[in-house]
Amino acid sequence: MDRDGPGQVVLGALAPHPPLLIPEVGGDLMLEVENTRLAMERLALAVKEIDPDVVVVISPHGPLLPKAIGIWAMGKLRGDFAQFRAPEVALAVENDLELLAALLDEGQALSYPLRGVDENMLHRYGYPPELDYATLIPLYYLEKAGVKKPVLPMGMGLLRPRELYKFGIVLRRAVERTGRRAVVIASGDLSHRLTMDAPAGYSKSGSLFDRTLWELLGKGDIEGILNIDAKLLEDAGECGYRSLVMMLGCWDGRSIKTVPLSYEGPFGVGYGVCVIHQRGLSIPSLDEKKEGSQNRLRHPLVELARRTVEAIARGERPPSPKDVDLPEDLPSRAAVFVTLEKDGHLRGCIGTLEPVHSNLAEEVIANARQAAFGDPRFPTVKVDELGRITYSVDVLGEPEPAADERDLDPKVFGVIVRAGRRVGVLLPDIEGIDTAQVQVDIARRKAGIGPNEPVELYRFRVERYT
Repeated sequence: MDRDGPGQVVLGALAPHPPLLIPEVGGDLMLEVENTRLAMERLALAVKEIDPDVVVVISPHGPLLPKAIGIWAMGKLRGDFAQFRAPEVALAVENDLELLAALLDEGQALSYPLRGVDENMLHRYGYPPELDYATLIPLYYLEKAGVKKPVLPMGMGLLRPRELYKFGIVLRRAVERTGRRAVVIASGDLSHRLTMDAPAGYSKSGSLFDRTLWELLGKGDIEGILNIDAKLLEDAGECGYRSLVMMLGCWDGRSIKTVPLSYEGPFGVGYGVCVIHQRGLSIPSLDEKKEGSQNRLRHPLVELARRTVEAIARGERPPSPKDVDLPEDLPSRAAVFVTLEKDGHLRGCIGTLEPVHSNLAEEVIANARQAAFGDPRFPTVKVDELGRITYSVDVLGEPEPAADERDLDPKVFGVIVRAGRRVGVLLPDIEGIDTAQVQVDIARRKAGIGPNEPVELYRFRVERYT
């Protein structure tokens, strides 16, 4: 890339900070955050490809000042994971004091409250002299990818959203003034209240906040993010919104592209990785062709299926329907198919043609259990497979009679083929099944119905969540 041009913020990112992302801390539990780990590695590769001059990290666990944003002001900084019983995992970085000085100058010129945090101020506010883990985790992944650059770390602010947004404008001016090419990372988790066993307790606002923010990020709707209801923010128990808003200000007035890389909510906490850059910038590791289904927020039904399978595989209690808060637009009862795939190949699929349980959550839990541990075509799912399994949940509409194959469309309708007590079912939109005849033939074979036996045909629509 051309390095002789003016300074600019080249890339921004939202990056979560569960300590389990560090192998020496997470161990086997890293499987729970596998999608997040892969997305963090992809983010780090993108930063390496950009080759910036400095990495700015905004952390909700950095120095927190009551009426200003605190920015680390010591030349050499370090930190480790001793608090998570991994003191051997340590990082040392060089602080970009020139950019710090320019940032403080720009803040003063615009009457924006910024403070350099030196050893005296750390002592005054009782902060440790080491970098916090929320700053270290994204830096760990950058160093692992071979990115070793000066940094400018800081805490978030407790100001109102639009005041926090102005910070990004001030930072961009300082970056341009110093001729730096900067990456700005907003470290932060989303809701800590997604499930009954979540660390901050359960709130219906948790999943609503995560879905709302993720959809707005996917659309690049910064104004919508700034206008998220304050009560929703409070009830969600998040720790990433303020860092994110501070970073988003860097793109004020610019045409941006957002690339959501992953979202998952293990342990009742939402972890999202999303990259932001100016339109027209080519970053090979973020090529759209490489973006998969992880770019979408995992639907609550899919999350419920995943939690069920993983809990049972580990010998734990599966979710209870009473603990599940599903979106209001879903039916209260419905027939459901749950499908598991491993490395792109079918690993289990069980479903019902009509609801047999009292509510939709119970239907998904029961069929997820059967798909993983009761599908006679496959051995039961083991713990060491969990990180490689993907899930989809199909909610079936009411079946309706089909006169013949002309009433079928394998891309739109599933099919039921019935001959007496023998029933074959095939879901719609399956790769490689392009004609109604092939769809019916496969359904016949599944039910042991001969090719020339008379049958009754039914078709049904599905809502698929993957």
